[in-house]
Amino acid sequence: MKIYNKKERQAAADGFEIQGKHMIKNKRELRAYLRVDRMMNRNTFSWGWKEHLKNRIVRDYVMDFLVHLRKYEYYMNQRGPIARLLELHHHRVYRELGVKLGFSIPPNVFGCGLVLPHYGTVVIGGENTLGNFCVINTATCITEGRKTFGDDFFLATGAKVIGADMRFGDGVSVAANSVVRESFPQSNVLLGGLPAYVIKESQPWYIRDGEPFRSKVERCKALLRDEGIL
Repeated sequence: MKIYNKKERQAAADGFEIQGKHMIKNKRELRAYLRVDRMMNRNTFSWGWKEHLKNRIVRDYVMDFLVHLRKYEYYMNQRGPIARLLELHHHRVYRELGVKLGFSIPPNVFGCGLVLPHYGTVVIGGENTLGNFCVINTATCITEGRKTFGDDFFLATGAKVIGADMRFGDGVSVAANSVVRESFPQSNVLLGGLPAYVIKESQPWYIRDGEPFRSKVERCKALLRDEGIL
């Protein structure tokens, strides 16, 4: 049985069907999400003692944000008073880091392997659903409006997605400073312009950007298959 957060529970009670939301339902999934996020952003599934020591001296704020976001997502979908206390703790730290970094990224929106290359303004509406292995650069915005994105979505610097009830396929990339105002349900395309249009067919970003990225995604997919998540 799925356990929804307060907003989603109220939506269900009001008769709205909840679809497409990413729920980290157990600790096995939480560990997998944390490992995949770390691989995609820092090229390793786990940190050794040297990396832990370095992070204590020079804090990795982006990874800390992702860790507290994922733990907040996990605990908000659990029952019991201990879960509520841990939810409040991780929510507080995640919000503080979000303000510090400029990230407005709600929980239960992104699949695993979210890549945040830099800190800076990122605004994502909480009604949206984005798949696995998304890259969100800075000075970007995806407004509210129940938009659904497939896997491997790439949002370049300065790009915006504006509108409601929009659908996008897998492997969609949006060029820098573009404004997307309609659905593009096809997969593996590059969008650009104001308003955006299909510039050309394109490969998913991790193939287009070179072997190191492709190798990381393949390793992450293998881990997710082993965990029964993918």
